[in-house]
Amino acid sequence: MKRILILMFLTVFCNSVFSQSSTEMPELRIEDKTANNLIVDRKPDYGFVGRDGCVVMDEISMDINELNLKLIRGKIFNSKTKEPLIGAQIYLFIIQNDSIQQIDIKADSDGLYKSELKGKLNKMNVEYIGYRNLKIDFQKE
Repeated sequence: MKRILILMFLTVFCNSVFSQSSTEMPELRIEDKTANNLIVDRKPDYGFVGRDGCVVMDEISMDINELNLKLIRGKIFNSKTKEPLIGAQIYLFIIQNDSIQQIDIKADSDGLYKSELKGKLNKMNVEYIGYRNLKIDFQKE
């Protein structure tokens, strides 16, 4: 009986306290223009049966200040506090000669990142411990 009550309490607690209203939505800006439509699963789905689970994580936002066939440059930061995410792991998926190549880079101490590109940027994933992953699909344009 005690276990059932504890389980019920945790279920209600997770669904009520850890709702998406307590976090900011991830934001994406490309060369000073909002591009939130490129974010995959932008709206978090927290809760006991949600795809993001019961644990509330912070959200990652990103500015892409320069993007062309040769270079990507920008900043990774906390969606709510706007603090840089030092050492955030960034995975770039580039179409090159009819295949997809992956480039792994990290944000520096100011949350800044930069990488040369040798092809068209297809997708991008950003990971940071304690944060929900940010997934971007450039084919959604």
